[in-house]
Parts: sequence; C-alpha cells; structure tokens
Amino acid sequence: MLIEEKYFTQDKNYLLKSVQAFSKEVLLKDWLDQVLSAYSLQHNPMGLEDDFIIELRKKITIGKNLIEDNYDILAAVYRHNHADNQLEIMWDGRSHMEAYDTDWKAMYDKWIAQLSMVKEIQRSIIKYAVSEGGIDHTFLKQAVRRAILSHFNMRMRSQTIYRVQAA
Repeated sequence: MLIEEKYFTQDKNYLLKSVQAFSKEVLLKDWLDQVLSAYSLQHNPMGLEDDFIIELRKKITIGKNLIEDNYDILAAVYRHNHADNQLEIMWDGRSHMEAYDTDWKAMYDKWIAQLSMVKEIQRSIIKYAVSEGGIDHTFLKQAVRRAILSHFNMRMRSQTIYRVQAA
C-alpha cells in the first residue's frame, strides 16, 4: 500500500510529486556529485589525488541512503514555494509534466549547489560515505534535515513543514 505524504495542507500537486519521484534517483546522484565537488573545492583546491579523495570518490554513492528522505523534504519545500503553479496554462506547447520537470530540475540544481557548501550537510554525507554506512545514520540524517530547513527558514513538526514567521 502506497502512503501519500502530505507535508503541508495544500500539498496536492500530484503531477509535480510524480515528476519529483521519477527524477529522484538521478537527482540524488547529482547531489552526491555536487557534495564531492564542493568538498574538493573547499578542502582540496589544488585537486591533489590523495588516498582520502580516491576513497571518497569510490564511496560517495553510499551517501545516497542518508539523503533519500531529505530529497523528499527538499521536494516538499519546492512544492510549498510553488503551490500556485497547478492551474497555469502552458502556452509553449509543453505538457505540465515537462514544464514541472524543467522547472524542478533547474531549481534543484541551484539549491544543491548552495546546500552542498553547508558544512553540516557536506560533513554528514562524507562521514556516512567514508564509514560505508557503518554508523548510526539517524543523527546525521537529522543534521542534514535541520540544515535544509534552516536554509529555507522553515520548520517541521509531525511531518508537516511550515515557514517560520519573522518576529
């Protein structure tokens, strides 16, 4: 039985949800590649191939287990921020699915470029990958989730996301 996640009250754009689910595997790999690039840029700007970098390049895909649920949070943040796009008319001949796919991937690429530079996200993914998933990942997964929600000035309570109001 498939349980449909609703992260906020108006989370009803099922076409966008299906586009995001369909793209998930490819986009998770892109996120891991971006984390590796961001780490190299920050900690190995000369591009030296030491033992750690070689090991990390081999094991980075293990980090996928850590970010799968957090991809869903990122997708929900996108739906929350773009909740008004369900009924727009496509004048360029594309289907809603094609438009959603293009828009989602463009924003996702922008976001992961920013999020991969956040040390809590970067370190958690790298620590999990290097340990080959041999450590309890609950704390690391929560650290990534907190960093994502903080980046977007959002909170999550009981599987419901909401924007934090400025005081």
